[in-house]
Amino acid sequence: MFLVEKPILSSPFKSTSKKSHLIKTYQLAAISFDQKISNHLKTLSPLTSSSSGLSLTDLSNLISFLTSLHTECESQISKTGSDDDQMLGFYMEYSLKVLDLCNLMTSSVQKMTEKRMSINFAVKLLMMNSNCNGQVVQVEKMNKAKDVISRAVNGLTESSPEKAKDSPEKGESAKKLIDELTVMIGKLPEVKTVKNGRDLVARAFHALGVLTVVIGNVLVSVLFGDSEDSEPVKFRFPAEFMWCDSVNELQKVIFDQMKVNGNKVLEVDDVAKQAVIVRDLIDDAEGRVKLVEGVKDMEIKVKRFSDGVDALNNGVNGLFRTVLKTRNGRLDAKF
Repeated sequence: MFLVEKPILSSPFKSTSKKSHLIKTYQLAAISFDQKISNHLKTLSPLTSSSSGLSLTDLSNLISFLTSLHTECESQISKTGSDDDQMLGFYMEYSLKVLDLCNLMTSSVQKMTEKRMSINFAVKLLMMNSNCNGQVVQVEKMNKAKDVISRAVNGLTESSPEKAKDSPEKGESAKKLIDELTVMIGKLPEVKTVKNGRDLVARAFHALGVLTVVIGNVLVSVLFGDSEDSEPVKFRFPAEFMWCDSVNELQKVIFDQMKVNGNKVLEVDDVAKQAVIVRDLIDDAEGRVKLVEGVKDMEIKVKRFSDGVDALNNGVNGLFRTVLKTRNGRLDAKF
């Protein structure tokens, strides 16, 4: 009698079942990623409730949305463990352009910061001299305040968010980066159905890239201005993204606002208009009471402007740090 070892045969049904389960896991991850994007989009809902134009707070929220999206994308990639050279190459090029875009936006915000300092100085001079309680008004300081306001107003209405006449090169560089990112997205593999980790990463990168272009396009148009014969590029998203309708609607609302209000920023425009009123009241010897009221109103508007500039600056810096950290993390994981 001989003992014969029974061969262990693998079941094709078991293998198929395991593969099917893995595919479903990737598909559920894609749905979860889309849901997170949808949730983050809800934070931008105030943009659709105002018809008077974009504010510095709106711009800050747009940048915060990009930062959150980038964090979600990094989490998605890390979970898959995908180590695809093509996808890594895309991300390295994409992230470098986003860092360059952040640097350009920082320069625009810096100009607003400088104008804020000038206007704050003028307000202090006026606060000290516009309500003298019977004392002699210091004409020299009033004239100094008038001169500072005039230069600051010219800067606000000509150089910063509306037309950027003093930095056309940076504006062109920012628009070029948006164009380059658009071309990059077009080269990504189109993923209709997620079947593996590479599909999941490619799909996440596609969402990240397109949303970066959409939001970046708005930011560049507002911070650097558009040429007279150009309009921001509008994108239509494929139906497989559950958030496509929300983004398409958001684009429409923003571009409609920009068509009516131009590239004005509410806080900047408010300060510029009030500064002109105060400047004209300085020479009105009989309008001292109106000047006091005008300066107080200007102080309130400058405070809003100042808070908005700080929030925008923090937002841009936060996006830069997040992208740089993720970029370095991807390189460390690869090498």
